[in-house]
Amino acid sequence: MVWEIIAGTFIVSVISYLIGSYSFSITIVKLKTNKDVREEGSKNAGATNASRVIGKKWGIVIMFLDAFKILLAVLIALAISQIPLNIFQNVILIIPGLFALIGHCWPIYYKFKGGKAVSCFMGLMFTINWIAGIIMFGTWVILVLTSRKVSIGSIIASLLTAILMWIPQISGLNSFDIDGSGFAQIYSNNDFTAVWYNQLHTLNHANQFDSFLIINLVTTLSMIILLARHWQNIERLIKGTEPYFIKKSLFKKKDQKAKDQV
Repeated sequence: MVWEIIAGTFIVSVISYLIGSYSFSITIVKLKTNKDVREEGSKNAGATNASRVIGKKWGIVIMFLDAFKILLAVLIALAISQIPLNIFQNVILIIPGLFALIGHCWPIYYKFKGGKAVSCFMGLMFTINWIAGIIMFGTWVILVLTSRKVSIGSIIASLLTAILMWIPQISGLNSFDIDGSGFAQIYSNNDFTAVWYNQLHTLNHANQFDSFLIINLVTTLSMIILLARHWQNIERLIKGTEPYFIKKSLFKKKDQKAKDQV
């Protein structure tokens, strides 16, 4: 049983890595400008750097597309779990989402030079737990608008969300769950839980749900990857040399406008 879960999850994770490796940033910037986004700005193949080249509106589009790769990986894992073979029916759905994030950061199609995982981490949070997703997105937006630095919003929002995810009650549990039995009871009783994706296991009639422990190990590892990808940003923040992304804070503009009206 255990080896079947491992083998099936591994196969689906390889597929998810290949999905995550596709870069919307590189493709869209290339189509619009015939430039390689990895040779522009910060030389990073992510939504933030793409917005420097083709505008913030396109950056937002790319951010949502990158986030969607995580959901797509989980849905493909679900589809494969419908195959009537033991090796697939107990696939752990969230681990392929992690591998899609890894593919985004180190894409095989682009010499392993990818993004910094922010959009994918946000997509992972909304896929796992929509409450955590809202917390991360809200924190990220507020910090980016006030600090005018995307890196500050990305680092603090991901850290906060990853820590909060270890609180069982946020996932609708009363205690720490290591085997998925807690979620099995929730779904059988039709009780509330923000961990909506896990209920997809009922579609393949599996008796095994992704456990609270596995979900949070995936979340924490993804956050560590995000921090590692932002190491140069962290060094610049410490030195005070991290550049601003937004020229002027939205809140400062409002404050100034209010003062002008007095």
